[in-house]
Amino acid sequence: MEIWERMDYLRKELERHNKLYYENDAPEISDFEYDAMLRELEDLEAKYPIYATEDSPTKHVGGRVNEKFSKVTHQVPMKSLGDVFSKEEVLEFLGRVRAGVGQKELSFVVERKIDGLSVSVEYENGRLVRASTRGDGLVGEDITENARTIKNLPKSIDPSIPYLEVRGEVYMPFEVFLRVNEQAELMGEKQFANPRNAAAGSLRQLNAKVARERELSIFVFNIQAIKGREFASHADSLRFLADLGFEASPGFLECRTDEQIWSAIEEIGESRGSLSYGIDGAVIKVNEIDLRQILGETAKIPRWAIAYKYPPEEKETRLLSIEVTVGRTGKLTPVAILDPVHLAGTTVSKATLNNEDFISEKDVRIGDMVVVRKAGEIIPEIVSVNKELRAEDSVPFAMPEYCPACGEKVYRSETESAIRCLNEQCPAQIYRAMMHFVSKDTMNIDGMGPGMINLLLNADLIHDVADIYSLPAHKDTLVVLDHMGEASTAGLLASIEESKHRPLSRLIAALGIRNVGVVAARTLAKHFGSMDALMRATVLELAALPDFGMITAQCIEDFFSKESNRALIEKLRALGVNMEESADGKAGTAFSGKIFVLTGTLSRYTRNEASEKILAQGGTVSSSVSKNTSYVLAGESAGSKLTKAQSLGVTVISEEQFEQMLADAENAQA
Repeated sequence: MEIWERMDYLRKELERHNKLYYENDAPEISDFEYDAMLRELEDLEAKYPIYATEDSPTKHVGGRVNEKFSKVTHQVPMKSLGDVFSKEEVLEFLGRVRAGVGQKELSFVVERKIDGLSVSVEYENGRLVRASTRGDGLVGEDITENARTIKNLPKSIDPSIPYLEVRGEVYMPFEVFLRVNEQAELMGEKQFANPRNAAAGSLRQLNAKVARERELSIFVFNIQAIKGREFASHADSLRFLADLGFEASPGFLECRTDEQIWSAIEEIGESRGSLSYGIDGAVIKVNEIDLRQILGETAKIPRWAIAYKYPPEEKETRLLSIEVTVGRTGKLTPVAILDPVHLAGTTVSKATLNNEDFISEKDVRIGDMVVVRKAGEIIPEIVSVNKELRAEDSVPFAMPEYCPACGEKVYRSETESAIRCLNEQCPAQIYRAMMHFVSKDTMNIDGMGPGMINLLLNADLIHDVADIYSLPAHKDTLVVLDHMGEASTAGLLASIEESKHRPLSRLIAALGIRNVGVVAARTLAKHFGSMDALMRATVLELAALPDFGMITAQCIEDFFSKESNRALIEKLRALGVNMEESADGKAGTAFSGKIFVLTGTLSRYTRNEASEKILAQGGTVSSSVSKNTSYVLAGESAGSKLTKAQSLGVTVISEEQFEQMLADAENAQA
């Protein structure tokens, strides 16, 4: 391949991966692989400048503004950092800096490079007024309402500060990430590849309640602009931010000598396995603010800071066996069982194998010595196989022809890589379906956890999800089960009774229709209003709904075309489960055609509760204010949405007025 062809290929690939990473939150390659490509292009552009282009990905930040969000022009550009990968490159940077300022006696700050989404947050007279993503570094996305859901981000600070803009990194703790992916698996939804993508995807949701439920956190690492204060050093500014209530670059270290700086980098690297969040490097910054001004910046990066990127830790271990699990939709998932190995601070004994194609491509076999690493510092994955150490009698692994849970023959569709068990009576699928049905985002039945479901299945009290509502007839049997008794039984039955009155959207989500999650379920409930109307819907009607399509539409029709599923719904109906899109079984119409926007902190409802009440009366909940908005429900500390509503002449209502509207609607229905 000619040099110019290679450079053109690298540019196109990097731009493609930029879009996947920054805009779709769905990367296909690791940061390490991306950095290697970017470094190769930088080296080629330096060596062959005649083939360099002005719009090269080496010259701009990767993101683009999502048109779904309002645009924010950054008063202070949010630049990227240059990356280095060795001690020698770190020392070269330190030498350049010292030469650039003409002195050897200066200090540096070494910080953890949090693996999250970079954001700007602005405060006026102590109040949070705007938050935005980095975007392309010059223009970002307005994510103010989503940022307000971040618990450790102060919503107000010292009011004597007229203006403050800080830059930080929004991230998802490992514990939350695992819970979010576990819930996504139960819901049959796509799982996030790593915590960084989960944080970015959550923060860029149009519905702020999703961001709240994801329990995001933020570390602030820089003052972009401030009025009424000046700082001699970066370390002083971080301590000032901490005094204001921010979590400001935890664990930062002040250093002077090369040895101290490299020691700090190593110390941070060694701590990775013990942290509750992901880091992908260490950042070295000039501490003295005045010296930063002398060093200056390029169009893309500051000359006074650099990021050292840690190589992904990889270790070799033996693959002892491959277990195949069965999910709620019947999907068979292979999991590698490993000889335990210490990796990135934790003991790894299992690794994902994704699917049959992954195993075939890497030729993974039981007994192999495999190289394992943690993707995104948390999910163990097999990188490669050491075939030189493979036993002579080794044989390729084949996915089972029969379901390991029920023994029925399995099938692979021509349109996907997944192998599925189609037996509706498969015990693994029944268990997963039960777990999904009772989960928080669906029917939300307290006390019906994994242990309780197993207890009821083993006692032969439940065989499908509808049987949950027959449990009151078996109260005497429940009381004498292990770990039950009168009080536990009464609590469980009360929760089951309460769940009968959930809105239709909850029931649709609980049924486990493929490709139908919580958001799609709400759209279906809102559009059709009743289970009967939904079951009569045609593929074309379904495909025409916002954000649907033929694949999802076909999944819905396939589900309702099965006699067993229709029988299940009739069984649920007979047992008193609500089939209408309102909590009391009667769909309201008082808010039909009305568009509501929620802003600020509500004291009487959660955002989710208020949204469900609006939906129950036929209204629509939007995340942005426009001339088509009917009402803005404003709580405490309402921000930019309230301002925009006032400028457009949109009716703003308080919680008291909202409650009166709800009361009037209910009285009209009575």
